[in-house]
Amino acid sequence: MKESIENPTDIVQQCTMCKSQGEIMIDEPRFKNIQKERDILTVHHIRRLQEEIDMLRKQKIYLQSKLREKGNQDDKRG
Repeated sequence: MKESIENPTDIVQQCTMCKSQGEIMIDEPRFKNIQKERDILTVHHIRRLQEEIDMLRKQKIYLQSKLREKGNQDDKRG
């Protein structure tokens, strides 16, 4: 990392998260919180996908009804 734009001298910065050891220790409460957040994301994603499926089903029904209407109009003309 450079000290600054004016002084581009390289400086070494120690990692404050792992104290430059390359590993981060996770205690039990933090680990459970990470799992809980992962589960919430999973539930959130499933809910969004279900809503999208519902919307697509409604669009399908609508388009099928329009296709039937078109077919009925063509039958009356022919």
